[in-house]
Amino acid sequence: MDFANRHNGNLTRAPEKKPAKPRAAAPPQNTLENEAIFQIAGKELRAHVARLTRHAATFEASHLPTTLRTSEVLNNFKITAGNRMIYLGRAVVSNVVSTGGSTLCEAKLDNLGSDTAFFLPAGESPANLQEAYKSFFQNWQNNYRISNEFKVLIADVESFLTGVRKWLEGLEFGLKNHSGGNEQERKIIEAIAPRVIESFNGRHERFEEIIYGLPPELRAAHQDFTRQHWQKLFLTTPFGHRTYHKPLGYAGDYEMMNMIHRNQPEGNSLYEKLMHLLLVSQWPAASVRNRIAHLREHILNETARVSRTGKTARILNIGCGPAKEVQDFLRDTHLSNRAEFTLVDFNAETLRHAEGKIAEAKEKFARRTTIHPRQLSVYELLKNSRRNDLGAEKFDFIYCAGLFDYLALDTARSLVNLWYDSLAPGGLLLIANMNDTKPFRNFIEFILDWQLIYRGSNEVASFAPERCRDAARVIQEPTSVNLFLHIRKPD
Repeated sequence: MDFANRHNGNLTRAPEKKPAKPRAAAPPQNTLENEAIFQIAGKELRAHVARLTRHAATFEASHLPTTLRTSEVLNNFKITAGNRMIYLGRAVVSNVVSTGGSTLCEAKLDNLGSDTAFFLPAGESPANLQEAYKSFFQNWQNNYRISNEFKVLIADVESFLTGVRKWLEGLEFGLKNHSGGNEQERKIIEAIAPRVIESFNGRHERFEEIIYGLPPELRAAHQDFTRQHWQKLFLTTPFGHRTYHKPLGYAGDYEMMNMIHRNQPEGNSLYEKLMHLLLVSQWPAASVRNRIAHLREHILNETARVSRTGKTARILNIGCGPAKEVQDFLRDTHLSNRAEFTLVDFNAETLRHAEGKIAEAKEKFARRTTIHPRQLSVYELLKNSRRNDLGAEKFDFIYCAGLFDYLALDTARSLVNLWYDSLAPGGLLLIANMNDTKPFRNFIEFILDWQLIYRGSNEVASFAPERCRDAARVIQEPTSVNLFLHIRKPD
């Protein structure tokens, strides 16, 4: 089956389309012989492959030990046909749909490389190989219907950025023995970064328009074409490299967020520093920085509200990441002494990082804020909701920013329902989710392999349980990319 056009963030099924004729190296599509084998939560799982193309596999799995999220990496992902392995490499989850007792998942397959292998059936005769090539060539002609405008645009950006790199390398060489090299580098980047970014953004907006206008069957071919010409220009940067390779197994990890928060040139060369700055200046990065300001404001407001009653504000942050808003809160006001935080994340390294940064802030600014770290996954929260892994305590403020961009709608609604029960009377629940109102989505999917679930105001509002929907409202930060669901529990 195909997944629907995801421009509006919906995870509904599209009408069935006739599958493209497979190349000879791949098995017949939609056969029961195709099986996916992968590991999650330390367990090896097998799933029926419902559809297979050279760009993606759609598989159906039952009884998963954890909740799959978009942009999650499935390493050592295998696809077999009978006793023959036809794919071995990395897959990145691009869509998830719950179908009752099972989960239907689409995963993008990596480009062919050192960690990826396709194998022809054993004993292919020359005649069969000729037929295989004929089938490949026909398939290539059908798939690579790329307009001249798009080819020119891709080549134009590639030529421009390649020229910028060579020019910067010349400047860098001249600074090699300069006593004030670092200061000169800073001045160069400050002077040219706005001009380069402006030139790229103008072409990038047209790139987004063209991709949005494509029929679904041509999208993968345009991604391949874009990656061939553009990835080398961006993946050498710290942000591009980490986002694409996902060393913790998922996108949006704490160090990616730190890079966005720092919003500074980073890298080993002038070109890398400039391109890194370009990436962290785009719409989604700007919206993340606005999101932190929004969270910090409401942490302050809710702490002040509770402290007026003579109590300490109990605040729950789920999917905490680096908890930059908590660090800023401790830095900015002594009112942070009247707050107590429970930080929840499924990744131990992330929790250690957040604890360390908050401990530094506490020491530097002489704060007495209590911090309770909890390592819990979404799956554990939902599975053990009856016994309540968060304890019997009620919270004055519960917020989750960033996690819902990767969760299916039914999971999102279940979590909001659970957390509303954990609110104290008068408490506030705040949920963030991205919307694709600005031109950036196709670039980060094509180049960085960063898949998000985008939702508009109506769908974000639908997270709220029926019992409290009248108390829910959706607002947006200045870029309109991040939407916030606010639900206030009655006193």
